[in-house]
Formats: sequence, structure tokens, C-alpha cells
Amino acid sequence: MMEQYERVKRAYRDTIVFFRLGDFYEMFRSDAADASRLLGLTLTKRNGVPMCGIPYHAASAYIGKLVAAGKKVAICEQTRPASAGKGLVERDVVEVVTPGTVIDENYLDSTKNNYIAALARHNSGINLAWYDLSTGEFSLALYDHGDFDSIRATFARLHPAEVIVQDSFLENDTRVQSLLSRDRVVNRYPDWSFSVRSGFEFLTRALAVLNLKAFGLTDDAPELFAAGVLLEYVTEAARNATPNVRNLEVYRDSAHLVLDEATQKNLELLQSLSDGSREFSLISVLDHTKTAFGARRLKRWVLSPLRDVSEIERRHERVSELYHDQFTLNAVRDILSGILDLERLSSRCTMDRAHGKDVLALKNSLGSSFALETRTGWFQDSIAGNLEARARILSLVETLDAGLAEFPSTVLTEGNLIRRGYNAELDELHQLKQNSHIVLDDYLDQTRRRTGISSLKIKYNKILGRYIEVTNANKHLVPDDFIRRQSLVNGERFTTPELSEIEDKITSASERIVELERVLFLELREAVKAEAAAISTIAHNVAFIDCIQSFAWCATLHGYTRPTLTTGTELAIENGRHPVVEAHLPGGGFVPNSLSLGDARFAMITGPNMAGKSTFLRQTALIALMAQAGSFVPADDARIGVVDRIFCRVGATDNLARGESTFLVEMNETAYILRTAGERSLVIMDEVGRGTSTQDGLAIAWAVTEYLVERVRARTLFATHFHELTAIKNPELMNLSMSVVEENGKIVFLKKVVEGPSDNSYGIHVAELAGVPTEVVRRAEDVLSAGIEPAMNIGTIQSAPSRKTPPADELFSPVDRVELEILNTNIDSTTPLAALSAVARWKALLETRDRSR
Repeated sequence: MMEQYERVKRAYRDTIVFFRLGDFYEMFRSDAADASRLLGLTLTKRNGVPMCGIPYHAASAYIGKLVAAGKKVAICEQTRPASAGKGLVERDVVEVVTPGTVIDENYLDSTKNNYIAALARHNSGINLAWYDLSTGEFSLALYDHGDFDSIRATFARLHPAEVIVQDSFLENDTRVQSLLSRDRVVNRYPDWSFSVRSGFEFLTRALAVLNLKAFGLTDDAPELFAAGVLLEYVTEAARNATPNVRNLEVYRDSAHLVLDEATQKNLELLQSLSDGSREFSLISVLDHTKTAFGARRLKRWVLSPLRDVSEIERRHERVSELYHDQFTLNAVRDILSGILDLERLSSRCTMDRAHGKDVLALKNSLGSSFALETRTGWFQDSIAGNLEARARILSLVETLDAGLAEFPSTVLTEGNLIRRGYNAELDELHQLKQNSHIVLDDYLDQTRRRTGISSLKIKYNKILGRYIEVTNANKHLVPDDFIRRQSLVNGERFTTPELSEIEDKITSASERIVELERVLFLELREAVKAEAAAISTIAHNVAFIDCIQSFAWCATLHGYTRPTLTTGTELAIENGRHPVVEAHLPGGGFVPNSLSLGDARFAMITGPNMAGKSTFLRQTALIALMAQAGSFVPADDARIGVVDRIFCRVGATDNLARGESTFLVEMNETAYILRTAGERSLVIMDEVGRGTSTQDGLAIAWAVTEYLVERVRARTLFATHFHELTAIKNPELMNLSMSVVEENGKIVFLKKVVEGPSDNSYGIHVAELAGVPTEVVRRAEDVLSAGIEPAMNIGTIQSAPSRKTPPADELFSPVDRVELEILNTNIDSTTPLAALSAVARWKALLETRDRSR
């Protein structure tokens, strides 16, 4: 038996093998050690071999824990008994459960997609494919080799549970190593596993199409390079079951508003910065969906808003319809409440994993979905408007309603799957099982009348089974078709073909009921599979309606307004509010603020801490994001030119795992923004330069401001405590500040944004409010009144009246500039060519200094 186990283990080295032994799954050697530690099982030994086990009927919970811990599980079942009681029971792996291929609802979060991704380099591009097996969604993307920031942003959005990566790409690219160093399952595959041809073949087979032209792909499209290995891996894990691919999307950043990982985190889209929980996040305010797949869709909308104005307007128009028709909105929400997870239910049917309750839930949900589409009338060009498809689905619902038991079992081998009256043979078996005594009594009466033997009896024993007993006095009346089974002193025992048939039916009725119900149920499940494409379309439409009603309901609850999106670069918000902060304050407690950049592109915001600068910055970014996701916004009015990217740098923390200080994290984020942002971007920056000395910080903030205003020209909100920066003069830069009033020596934060710079940071007052000891506060006032200033008073540097602000070489000596660049160079990510270029630049700077002496 251990030799059999070792053969299986050699074929599945990177998995924990659940080896079936009778009523238990056993684990051995290193698998047993890992499982005992992760599952809290007792580790024992047999013949010196470590082992532990679990009851087979409890396997689901244990598998779920292992998958959640990032482990793969190979389930090795007994497939055939030993021949004639000799030899080993035959065993084989029937399924491999991995974090990225799991479809069992017990292992999944209903509100999150469960992606597996494949990453590879091909020619001058980087290929990424991702797939949610539980819903059938498959996506492809192709990025320039130098655009790894977009790869990081996509990974941050997807959070794939498992990744397949090209071996040479992982081996030779430090960016990939850094990306995949986090806590996720990584599978290295040789380079020859990736090819455009295999991607084309696997996808056309999975989608049951001849080509991919309908999806905008040619037969040799480079986007296909990573698709084949991904589908091959999933097929092997499912033991050659055909992958469930329902939707194929070629994802392009140009169609979406891009949010990098830092921005997703800093804007608290899915979880709060304080404790990582969902509470106090944007999604907690916006998500009023009624279905699990609607919640997943809404999350994708928030993380990947649109850029096409017409598509955004389509969503806004639908939200407006429900917002202005509260009766229909409430009716839609009621209908949605009765719809379960159509996407995952359909996928489990397609993968032959659905049980009775799954199919019943799908049937009920399909019925409600038709009512929903009819109620809104939004999809007349879809299933609701396609008479043939609609007739097929309605027929399927009727068939399932007639065939499924009212409360079907979740186990296919226990019966209780099929409704009475659906199948005549099954009804007969049920009647026979429940009324066997009536059947025997009827047969006894018939036989007595036919033979004229009134004393004839039907009896039973374990050896003969059921038999007819006739006394010696009546033997002469026994018909010729009676078959003698046993002779007694006082009589004879017989059987008949009819009695044998009744006997067989009674004794095998239960087994036959279970088997026939299983066969009939599988036929019903096949009928569902045949309509998988139509069901997928229905699920897509229902999810859309659910997201739209969620936006409408949110707008109703919080008084949101329909925004106006344009193809320009304007940014005008009247009485905007932060959606999350407002939702957690008492009614009317939030102070709204307006913003209109007009001809400006850069807003410098000064004022004390605690006055509301960070909230104002974040709410502006969130309003733009919500508008492009299709939601109404928390403002009296908003006019926004479509944004291609949002960058949000609002404070940083140490990343000790990567050896990065707070300041280095801040500079990395700043460098990324300066390198990536463009004219259509929205940049939110808060307190740039505060992580280092005042002198260095001010210098960096000044230089960053110059670069953003003159080179990047993105719409930018820049909050700072360096009041010296307000001296910068430029027609595209405007100064704003947070309004503060002083009363009796105390300050009051009005939380109101006003035009013009602030003339005081009120830092000592903030310290006093925070509870700093009075002695310390008074000493700070003494030091401030003494006029102590930094060694280099950059505030005395005057900006020229022209558009150009003072260049960096007027602020710093060449030596200082070289030192600053060296200290802020990331050696690990600098290429040899870039290093040589930097050295040449530094040499030229120092030579310029020498000539000027």
C-alpha cells in the first residue's frame, strides 16, 4: 500500500495527498507533518512513518483550511475493489484542489472573484492572462515590456490566489521576483509551455468556436501567449474536465481609469487604512447589491472605472431611471433578493459539480431573472427579447420545476432528488418500497382466488426469501407454474415467477430508487449545461441591474447628484463631500467644499493639520472615480473631464519587509507619479517631503511642484505644510487654504476651503489640541517667538513673474544636487546603462562648478 502511495506522491509532489483508506483520508510523511500543523491534527507513526487522518465525510472543511493556507490538495480515491478479495484496492487521483482552481462554495468568498493568473514575456511585450474558474470569466492583456507599473496595478486589482509564471521571466527579472514575493501560490513553468498556438487551441475548444474574431483576436494574436498554459493547468487540476469559459475579454488600460496599488490603498477603496477592515471603505458605502455576483461586479467597477463617456453616460442614465422611480427601484431590489449566485451555480453545473440544491437554486433564480429583465425592460436585445432563447430557458425552468424534488439532497447517492410524478418507473419503485405489504397482500388474494386454496400463505425467511406455503391437503390444487423450493412434513414451499419479480423489486427498490434518481438528476443537469451560454448572458444582465440599483439606492440614501462627464480636462465640483466620512457622521455634520480649477491645473493647498486638507484631497479623487464608475456623486454639482489615471500619495509608512523607510516609500511613490502621470491624469499629493529634514523636504516639494506644473500638467491637488511654496507664481497654479478662526487665543477649524494661501500652520495649537503637556507647548511658543529659522531660508527665494519658476540649479549647488540624486537612487532597480548615464551627468555638473570658480 505504501508503494502505491509513493507512486501517487511522486506524480503530485507539490500537493498534500489525501489518500483514501476505507472511511478515512490518510496523509503520510511530510504531508502529515504539514497537515497536522495547519489543521491541528494529532501526528502519529506507523512503522516509523509519520501519519495523520481525517474522516472522509468531513474532508470539505479540512480541504478548505488547507486551500486558505495556500496549499494544494490531491484527492486520491479508491476507484475499484481488489480482484476476488486479493491484491490492493485500486486508487487514483480524481481531483486536485488549488487556491486558484477551487469552485466549491465552501472554499470561496461569495463577494470576491477567485483568480488564477499566468504571466510571461513574449518578444517585446508582457502577457498576462487571468481566469476565475468559479464564474467562467477569462481575460487577456498585453503590456509593453517597460510598463511593469501597469502589471503591478492589475495584480493589485485582481489579487490572484495563484500564479503560473514563465521560468526564465521569473529567473531573470527582479521586477517579477518582487511582484511574486508576496504570500501567493506560484507555479514555475518552462518556456516551451507558453505559445500563441496553444492559447488559440485551448480557448477555441473551451469556447466551442472556430476562431476568436468575435472577441477581436486573430489566430496569431500575441495576447494569446499565456492563455494556453493557464487553461492546461486548470484542465489537469480538474482531471481533464473541460474548463468553464463563458466570457473572454481582451483588457486594455486605454478603456479604463487606471488605479495603482498605492492609490487603491490610500483612497481606502476596499478596506480602511486603520485596521484593514471593510468598514470605513468606499465599497462599504456604495455596495447595496442584493446578489453575490452583483457585489463582485460592483467591486470590479470601482477598481476599474470607465473612460468612454458614452458608456459612462449609459450607466448614469440607468441610475437616473431608478433614482427617479422609487417604486420600480424597490421592486427591483425585492426581485434581486430572490436571486442566488447564477454565475457560480451555472459554472458548477458546467463542471459537473452541482448538487440538487444548486440546480434548484439556479432554477428559482432563472425565474426571478426573467421577472427582473421584464420589469426594467433594459435588455430587449438580449435573452428577454430573443423569443427562441427565451422559450428554451422557460422550458428548462419548467422541466426543472417538474423534475426536482422540493427539498433535494446535496448528495447524489442518497436519493431524494426527483419529484414524484416526473418518472413512471421511479413512482412505481417508490410505491413498491412504501407499500410492499399491500402489494404482497394483493398478490396473496389473487393467488388464493386463482388456486382455490384459501389457506395458502406467503412467508419469509433469510434463506429462501419470500415463498408460498401450501399444506399437504391442498397440494393437488397447486398450479403447474408453481416452482417447488422446499418439502416439509406437513406441506410444501413454492415460488412463482410473479412472486420472484415482486421479491426482486422489493429488495432492490431502495437501491434502484437511488440509482434512477441519480441518472434522472444528471439528465436535468445536462439540460442546464446545454443552456450555459444563455444563462451566462442572463447572469451578466442581472449583475448589471444589481450594480445600477445599488448606485441608485446609495444616491437616494445620501443625496447624491448626477455628474457631467466630458472629454475635456475640467474639474469643477460644487459642495463636494467625502462619501465615507459623510456616511459615518450625524446628518448634516459634514462640511462640504467646492473646487473649480478653471484655467489652472495645479491647486496648492495650505493650512494646519486637522483642518481637513487630506479629506478634501481624497474626496476629490473619490468623486472623480465614482463618476467614471457610473455612480452619482456626493456633491451639488460636478463637471469632470474624463480621467485616465488617478494617483494618490497621501502619507506613507515603513515597508520593513522590503527594507524601505517611510521616506523611501514616499519617494518611490512620488517618482512613479512623476514618471507615469499625464495631462489627463488626476494627481493627489499630501505633504511631500515631510519624511526628511525641513531643508531637504522643502527643496524636494519645490522641485516636484515645478515638474508637475511645467512638465506633467496633470490636474493636481497638492497639500503641503511648506508655506514657502505659495511664493511660486504660475498662471496654471492656484493657491487654496483651509479656513481657521481664532477666538480668545484658541483656534477653530472651519473645515472650509477658501482661495488664497494660509499664513500660519498653527502647529503649536494642533499640538495643544492633541494633549501635548502644557510645559512643552509653552516652550515651543518661546522657541517660535525667538525667531529660530532653518539654516537655509528657501522662503526668501523669489519666483520670477514669468511662467517659469526658479530652476533647481538656482536653489542648490552642483555638489548638493549630485548628493541628493545619489541618496535617492534605487540601486536595485537601476540598469547599468542608467547608472552610466547618471555618472556622466554628475561629472558634467561638477565640471560646471569647477569652471565657475
